[in-house]
Amino acid sequence: MSARRRWIIAAGALLALVLLVATFPMRLALGWSGASDAGVSARAVRGSVWSAELVDARLGALPLGTLRASLSPLALLTGETELAFERSDDRLGALAGRLHGSDPRGLSDVSGTSAMAGGLGAIPVDTLHFEGATVRFDNAGKCARASGRVRLMVAAPIAGLDLSRGLSGPLRCVGGRAEAALASQSGMERLTLDFDGKGAWRARLAINVDRDPAMAAALAAMGFRAGAGGFVLTTSGRF
Repeated sequence: MSARRRWIIAAGALLALVLLVATFPMRLALGWSGASDAGVSARAVRGSVWSAELVDARLGALPLGTLRASLSPLALLTGETELAFERSDDRLGALAGRLHGSDPRGLSDVSGTSAMAGGLGAIPVDTLHFEGATVRFDNAGKCARASGRVRLMVAAPIAGLDLSRGLSGPLRCVGGRAEAALASQSGMERLTLDFDGKGAWRARLAINVDRDPAMAAALAAMGFRAGAGGFVLTTSGRF
């Protein structure tokens, strides 16, 4: 076989491979990419791995709306899986980031807003805002990397307190779990939220009543208990 013929066959095989990859359905790719294991689901997935639409996507209990998504070809060349996603929605607001299906798996460079269905148990959080947030876990489910900031918006008043401006703070790894140590603008209300790679979370909300007996009584009636830093409510669940 001549060198020219071998070159034509090789070029044809490469072209066929490129066409196959370029048209590979995102619906199938999500299965082997690790996205499902990371908690990502969608009512419908349309398009190829390079340009797809995830309709009514969710990350565990977090509704993400309809996302545009694509796999990173550079990450695939190194044997990793990286899914870039974005949402531009006048009603839900903007959201963008990257999902990593390989070790360490998780999310990186996430900015934007997501609703928080069900809140944090008895803590009525309704919106989660990301600011360059990264949270990644190793194969054992331990926090490997965490950075950026998050802000939780509390929908309903708690014992008359208006926390609609939210509580915000940094993300970090603590004891193998991802932790967000959040505080209100006044610093009188503090919320510590930590979670593992399987989505199990714990939340501790502490409110300094500043010797206000009426506030203390109202918080006690809601299940808060006197503790370090004020009256404390602890909840847990799974995203």
